[in-house]
Amino acid sequence: MAKVVHMGLIILRYNIADVGYKVDLQAEFVHLARLALDENPRDLAAVLRRTLQPIVRERPDLADLANRVLARAASDSLIRSHRANQPLPVDMDSRLELLRSEPAPEISVEPTWPEQVARELTAVLAERKIEAELRNAGVPPTRSLLLVGPPGVGKTLAARWIARQLGRPLLTLDLAAVMSSFLGRTGNNIRTVLDYAQQKPSVLLLDEFDAIAKRRDDAVEVGELKRLVTVLLQTIDDWPMEGLLVGATNHPDLLDPAVWRRFDRIIQFPLPSIEDAVSVLNTLLATDRAVLPAKQVILLGTLFQGKSFADITRAVLAAKRSAIVNHAALPSILDGLVEQLAQQSTIERRIDVARALQSQGMSQRSVSRVTGLSRDTIRKRLSTTAHVPKKGAK
Repeated sequence: MAKVVHMGLIILRYNIADVGYKVDLQAEFVHLARLALDENPRDLAAVLRRTLQPIVRERPDLADLANRVLARAASDSLIRSHRANQPLPVDMDSRLELLRSEPAPEISVEPTWPEQVARELTAVLAERKIEAELRNAGVPPTRSLLLVGPPGVGKTLAARWIARQLGRPLLTLDLAAVMSSFLGRTGNNIRTVLDYAQQKPSVLLLDEFDAIAKRRDDAVEVGELKRLVTVLLQTIDDWPMEGLLVGATNHPDLLDPAVWRRFDRIIQFPLPSIEDAVSVLNTLLATDRAVLPAKQVILLGTLFQGKSFADITRAVLAAKRSAIVNHAALPSILDGLVEQLAQQSTIERRIDVARALQSQGMSQRSVSRVTGLSRDTIRKRLSTTAHVPKKGAK
């Protein structure tokens, strides 16, 4: 830290009387010196960023040196050197850790995202590759993300994936440990978590974000949690540029309206389409494709439409386990899965499945067994749809 402070002080002393900036550099000089003596690296980095960015824009002769200081202020080493051995925060009563830490997040299966989600996540990573350019333009990279969607669509996985891609530790709020029956303790716990996460470059995941950022007009909630929402809003606004705060919620209707304006980027995670489901199936079954008919994968994708990615992954892994345990062929196990999914589907979905199976040469008796539709229904519905006259035909 001494080198960073020394460089910063040199820049601030340099012709300080001749610089006509809007910021009071002499006051900033005193403030920076105090922070250096207090060994407060996070606030020190913030003052350096605030003070040096105008110098980069208006003093070309100092821009190179100022940029080096800014890069060092945003680097891992400045804060890690001060907090390297800092233990995870704990609840004062239960002594449970308030965060789960993954220093090097791992993903067992490479995720497949819907097109819009992939575009948003890729943009976040792209910004981090040109942080210096953004900083010089006075535009910070995305510092906060709100992930919205039903359970099982990949919100938590997205946070882990981003942390892995950025090479940052993933810190996940442990909601069970944070929530306390003692008045005032829950708010203190969350403030402690937020303060800890801001001290090091990391990805902080606030899963079930609606539990701590509920609408402040909710008459059921106590004053403590309402005050906590105000703290959260301010914290999101001030989140350090070297970190990333990720909120994830299944219940966006419960969030306080002011929350939506605070996040830099909001990503909607939809349930998978047929194409998304087929893409996930191809990934999960990549090592088995040689023995799987392509039509079977497409049929499964049709049946999984409207299910979550987690549902698809769970069902396929269960099928693969069953094939190994029972020494059975995977295609036959997946045939059973097709039958199970078909009979849980709506009548219209089952008609679609029946049509697909019949086009593959399956007999009406077998189609009836798989879909649970009577042969009479199959005959009537398929023959009706097969002979619908085209518009304008006589």
